[in-house]
Amino acid sequence: KGFVSLDASHPWMVYWILHSLDLLGHFDLFSSFTSNANAKGDMTMREVEAFQKADLLTRVVSTLSHCWSGVCVEFSSRDVQGDDKLRELVRSQEITNKERNKDSGDGTVTIIGGGFGGGPSQMPHCAPTYAAVLALSIVAGIGLADNSSGKVRNDESEISTNKINQNNRNPYREAGELALNLLSEKRLPLYAFFLSLRERQGTHDDEEDERIAFRMHHDGEIDVRASYCILAPCKLLGLIDETAPTSSEKKINHAKGDTSSIISSNPLLAPSIAKHISACQTHEGGFGAEPHNEAHGGYTFCALASLRILNAVEQIDVDNLRGWLARRQMGYEGGFCGRTNKLVDGCYSFWQGGAMAVLDEWDRGATEMKGGGSEMIEGEREKKEEEYEEELDEEEEWERSEISFDEIMLQRYILLCAQDVNGGLRDKPSKPRDFYHTCYNLSGLSVAQHSSRLWLADDIANESGDDSCLNRIFGDVTVNIVGRTDPVLNIRVERVEVMLSQHF
Repeated sequence: KGFVSLDASHPWMVYWILHSLDLLGHFDLFSSFTSNANAKGDMTMREVEAFQKADLLTRVVSTLSHCWSGVCVEFSSRDVQGDDKLRELVRSQEITNKERNKDSGDGTVTIIGGGFGGGPSQMPHCAPTYAAVLALSIVAGIGLADNSSGKVRNDESEISTNKINQNNRNPYREAGELALNLLSEKRLPLYAFFLSLRERQGTHDDEEDERIAFRMHHDGEIDVRASYCILAPCKLLGLIDETAPTSSEKKINHAKGDTSSIISSNPLLAPSIAKHISACQTHEGGFGAEPHNEAHGGYTFCALASLRILNAVEQIDVDNLRGWLARRQMGYEGGFCGRTNKLVDGCYSFWQGGAMAVLDEWDRGATEMKGGGSEMIEGEREKKEEEYEEELDEEEEWERSEISFDEIMLQRYILLCAQDVNGGLRDKPSKPRDFYHTCYNLSGLSVAQHSSRLWLADDIANESGDDSCLNRIFGDVTVNIVGRTDPVLNIRVERVEVMLSQHF
């Protein structure tokens, strides 16, 4: 009865719970699963537990697959011909939908796109689509690694001779393959659905003022949540693996009469998208849902993470944003609030703390993203790297890992105030625990413990037993440490690396 209001949030509940379990190491195979099968081949309790977890992951994929909903979207013939992904989708659908997927005669082509809804038979929506893709990426990341920490294990002494490891060293692999297959099957329909949500903003007859925003669903609201809920899944699914042409390049090509580069460029990397997101920054420094709205922690994270994916953070007032974020950490409680003159709330441990981590890693000179994505043009990158090296010459080594908020105070608030003694986490004392606050408190705790490192760095915390890359840890590190979440995408970095290594 108490979950009726969450009927449109099935993928969200799956993601909140799954990500929380993952941060807590629930699926870390070799820390909780060892084989001691007897001569008869009977399974131990830990093997039974591993199979139960594998079954849970399989049911997660099944549940999310039932939340998929197809929808017909229309594009101009020119858009389809200029987009490799749309052309591939049309070709794949021609056999079964020959009459539907063709030029209607008026210059438009109808394609069957789709997204994930809040539950079975519900309309596709950006928010549950984001949650579903992240949850499936977690399952794929767990299942497609040799173990759940994402490292290849070469120690033959760890390889069991029992039934599980004779067939597969990772009992989660079947669930991981199911998740990846579902994502592979749906990625191009998702791409078409996302493109159909674009809305032009600004002065339509002035290219300089043109901005592109996204709706949350067809006929839905327009805000920066939609931009992030589209760009984050596209990053994981390899749908924005090209370099966007700069505004100056477009002008030069247009002046030459060459529009081919404009048509063939990835529309999700259009400079007008970053321009709209940047326009949502307020005089305070944070971001609102749309231009001229009040600055808010959730929208600020969505805006900044989107700009990080687009590699366009330099377009905003970074110093003003940093000041606004710093002022959101409460001096007494240690946690973050969401807006000016508001109370502390545990979920902003990630929305504000995560935004600060994204800003800090960008400011430390990370100019490229591992596995693809947009890049700074060569001259800008060289200039940034030179400035970064000069700064390092003037700083002590330990200062490289500093973050711009008090990580000990934030961890203290999460562990002592936001944590319910009966399990779960909450907004603040006197408030009830719930899945949402549990997820984002743990994500904020992860950021506070691990955010000193660059986004998508090659090495993973504790991979070699070296804790020097960690921030200061509140309390007993052996008890309080959680997995390292990616500050931009908010799933464990090991899962992100598995997804970015896939060749869709």
